[in-house]
Amino acid sequence: MELSGIQGAASPLQSGINGKGNAALGKDEFLKLLITQLQYQDPLNPMEGTEFATQLAQFNSVEQLINLNDGVNGLANAQNIMSSGLNNSLASSLTGKTARVLSNTVHSDGKSEQVIHLRLQDLAAETEITIRDANGKTIRTETLSNLGRGDHSWTWDGKSDSGVRAPEGDYTIEVAATNGDDTVNTLTFIEGLVEKVRFTSQGVELLVNGVRLPLGDVEEIGV
Repeated sequence: MELSGIQGAASPLQSGINGKGNAALGKDEFLKLLITQLQYQDPLNPMEGTEFATQLAQFNSVEQLINLNDGVNGLANAQNIMSSGLNNSLASSLTGKTARVLSNTVHSDGKSEQVIHLRLQDLAAETEITIRDANGKTIRTETLSNLGRGDHSWTWDGKSDSGVRAPEGDYTIEVAATNGDDTVNTLTFIEGLVEKVRFTSQGVELLVNGVRLPLGDVEEIGV
C-alpha cells in the first residue's frame, strides 16, 4: 500500500500502534489506513481499480488470519480447562496409593530410616551420596562402588557422619556419580504412599512421605 501521501495523517495511528509495542497491523488499523488513503489520494491520479482490489484482498487476508488466531487461542484455552479438570479428577483418586515421584528431598521424622532411590544412566565406578539440611550444611556422605546402569537404593539410618541422629526436617539429597573421568547422569526419587492431595494456585501437589511434590513429577503409580 502506498503511504507516502498520508504520512502526516497516519502518524497518530502509527504512534498508537507503536505505543502498544506491536508494529503489526490489526484489521481495524488496516481498514483505517485504507480509508485514510482513499481520503487523501490525489484526485488527478486516483488509485487504480486493480490496486484497490489488491489492498481489499490484503485486508481480507489480515482479518481471516486474526479470526483464525482467535479460534486457535479459544481452542487452546478449552483444552487447558479440560486438561486441568482431568488432572484434578485423577489426583483425587491417588490418596492411599503407592507413588514413585522425582525428588531430591526426603523428610526425616528424626526416628526412622529413609530409603534413597536413585537411577544411573550408565555404569558408575563411584557414586557419592550427600545429605544436606535445610541450611545447606552437610549431614552425611556415603560412597557406593561399582553400581550398574539402572535403579538402585541406599538406606540412610537418619544419622550424621559423626553418628548423631539428625533432627526431624526436610533434607536435600545430592548424588554425584562418575566412571573414571566421565560424569554419569543420575535421578533421585521418593517412593511411598500418597498421604494427601492438595490443590494449589501452582497446580496439584501430592504429599508423599511428608514431602510435597508436584503431580507432574510422578513417574509411576502403584496399587
